Amino acid sequence: MSRFYLICFVVLPFFSFEQIKLKDALAFGDKQYQKGDYYYALDYYLQALTLDPENIQLIWKIAETNRAYKDYVQAEKYYSIVYAKDEDGELFPEALLYYALMQKQNGKYKEALDHFKTAKKNQSEDKTSYLFKKSAQEVESTNWALKQMKIGPDLSIQLAPLGENINSFDAEFGHVVLDGNLYFSSLKADSINEDLQEVYAPSYHTSLYEASLTDPSKTALKLEELVPKGRSIGNGSFSPDFHYYYSVCQDQDFNYICSIVFSKRTAEGKWMPLDSLNTLVNEVGANTTMPHFSRLGNEPVLFFSSNRKGTKGNMDVWYARLDQNGNPISIENVGGINSIENDICPWFDTIENRLYFSSSWYQGFGGQDVFYSEYRDGKFGGPINAGLPINSPAADQYYFQNGDSTFVSSNRLGSLYSKNPTCCSDIYLTEVPRKKYVPNQPEENASMELIKLPIRLYFENDQPDANTTSDFTNLSYTDSYKKYEDQFDSYKRNVALQRDSLQAIKSIEELDLFFEVEVKKGKEDLERFTNQVWMELQKGNKVQLMVQGFASPLANTDYNVHLTKRRIQSLKNYFLQIQQGKFGSYLLGDLPQLEFNEVPMGELKANKETSDDFYDQKNSVYSKAASQERRIEIIELRSIASTFVVDLTEIDYPLNLLPEKTTVSIQNTTDKMIELKLSCRTKNNIKVPSYLQIPANQVVNVPIDIIQKEVPFSELIRIENIATKDSKSIRLNVKK
Repeated sequence: MSRFYLICFVVLPFFSFEQIKLKDALAFGDKQYQKGDYYYALDYYLQALTLDPENIQLIWKIAETNRAYKDYVQAEKYYSIVYAKDEDGELFPEALLYYALMQKQNGKYKEALDHFKTAKKNQSEDKTSYLFKKSAQEVESTNWALKQMKIGPDLSIQLAPLGENINSFDAEFGHVVLDGNLYFSSLKADSINEDLQEVYAPSYHTSLYEASLTDPSKTALKLEELVPKGRSIGNGSFSPDFHYYYSVCQDQDFNYICSIVFSKRTAEGKWMPLDSLNTLVNEVGANTTMPHFSRLGNEPVLFFSSNRKGTKGNMDVWYARLDQNGNPISIENVGGINSIENDICPWFDTIENRLYFSSSWYQGFGGQDVFYSEYRDGKFGGPINAGLPINSPAADQYYFQNGDSTFVSSNRLGSLYSKNPTCCSDIYLTEVPRKKYVPNQPEENASMELIKLPIRLYFENDQPDANTTSDFTNLSYTDSYKKYEDQFDSYKRNVALQRDSLQAIKSIEELDLFFEVEVKKGKEDLERFTNQVWMELQKGNKVQLMVQGFASPLANTDYNVHLTKRRIQSLKNYFLQIQQGKFGSYLLGDLPQLEFNEVPMGELKANKETSDDFYDQKNSVYSKAASQERRIEIIELRSIASTFVVDLTEIDYPLNLLPEKTTVSIQNTTDKMIELKLSCRTKNNIKVPSYLQIPANQVVNVPIDIIQKEVPFSELIRIENIATKDSKSIRLNVKK
């Protein structure tokens, strides 16, 4: 794991640039970059640039070093120069993606979105590549972030940094509170330049510290007894019997290779000799770190992050079940929350039954965001962004709570620094009341009453996004409703024009009643209905919503079909935005758990007696009859229970190491036999059985024969339960 999770930077003795040649400066810079001394490497690279200002390879190194140093402003600047010089991407195909990522981390979401879209298009020839997958994901993520920025932060949450007895110009990461003391990790060297507040000792390590949260005058104490010679330590977590689990790490060119150990604190405050967890957790050769002791139900478990065998991405979140003595007895991957990038910093809240973690992959605001997963009925739900202001465009990690006190570590603007405002993390605190989760009880704000379908949602004339044939809109139903509500008085005025007084009064009263009883009711029904959808998703079920769209007959039929599709899209956007975007992970991605089955009807089912006369707008636009036609209807909710699980959702092979066949394990999770239908997108790449029976609670290994062995390909295997229509997919990628 890169040291960026734990430290800030180091500055080594500087040699006069006049004494060395350009190639020597580059060699010195490269050496320091490999060691992780990014500030020192930058000094050499920037001075080398004065001698060779058009050297694109050197500019690329400066961009990469600034990104590693977490100077997002300078990284954006130099990636933009590389992209301008190499726009076709022949030398640096990743430059545009990284340029956009830095724009996102600088809060420039609109500019970043345009560049992510271009990067996705540029990489579309190889949809199995990381560059395409990341670009496509960031298009979705940045669209999501723009919608969330429009909603704004939760104003009840006021984050503030802890005092300078804890936070410093180095990097601090909080882990746990015990008896009023905070236990945290930090880089604190023995030798400090007091003028610059920068570390310049050539040898230093990350250590664990203890500091009082109630007395800021007390200096943080280093836990000296826990440090093996020449190692870095961090990420501490206490069990109820005062076993202290933490990471012991060995530096390998400024990358940590860690194992989890534990010690015990005696009643007198002394630490017992440390012991290591067995190889069931500390797999040989793997990086295993960030332990967090907790419970799932009554069972003691230890969550951790690792790149061990079976990891989907760079680092996955795992957990070990422990026996009564704290020894691991089994290991499980958390599963659905893990991505192809880094998923780290697990912390389980036993009050709300949520697993918090940080990830750089899902719908977020930039860098790493804090997410949570609801743990319900023995299953972890999809990742939900913790929202603003817990998250920011920077890197937000190590979320945990103590009572109603919530802590998060972040290198956001406002953290202490010497030269680079986003170099180093501080620990922030806020108060967030928690509500205890009670099994088999409705979620907070959930209504016990089931909303009767259909739900009718009404729209202003030619909205959202008037005068276009696009099927897409960025507006949500909430946006559209607010605009419509603002026009209610205008509609009532216009419907009365050129009518006698009795007709005018009747038309206004009809329209007023329509707004109060039907339009507002639709909005309120939708708000309650979302809780029903959420409860079904938390059961682990796949949810399908059948939605029909209608339009008044004022415009032509083709135009109205596009208009109704935009209205259905606004409903999707509504689910993406509400409640801090918690539905986002269920809606987006290759295998969405929340789907909309669209039946856009246009004007085909409009009341034929409704006026379509453009010059009679009091009837064709403003009347109750015309207004009733401008709607979409949620006519059915289908909840499909998951009946089987697959051990892999993605399989990667290099072309030169392609096997003749591979297998995937499918487990029947029910007490009855299930029948599955398997299919491939094409029949030229691989071959799988078309039909499969799996007995109750059994696991079957399904063979996959690889036919195409000459060129790279990406193949999607779809698996569907014939009876329930429950489906999952596996992607097999063959790469150069």
